[in-house]
Amino acid sequence: MSSKNTEYYKDVINDYIDGKAKIEGDHPDDVMMAIDTFFHAGKMLMDNPEIDSVPPEYVNNLLRALNKYPQYQPLLIDLIAILKKHEG
Repeated sequence: MSSKNTEYYKDVINDYIDGKAKIEGDHPDDVMMAIDTFFHAGKMLMDNPEIDSVPPEYVNNLLRALNKYPQYQPLLIDLIAILKKHEG
């Protein structure tokens, strides 16, 4: 990832954590909690460069929450495709 992209994502995460940005729309509480937790995991990665990936439980919680609701199926499929693309 280019440093320009890295800085962009850092800004997005920091803006969310600092309350300058928020998830728009009406979403179920468990989906909002999973998204919030995932953003905080991203912040943890930024603040601790020795950690090289989001702990699997954060990703699993996000996927499980999205899977409960049909309206999130396209997003869920996209996220699974990204994960499969980066499997080791």
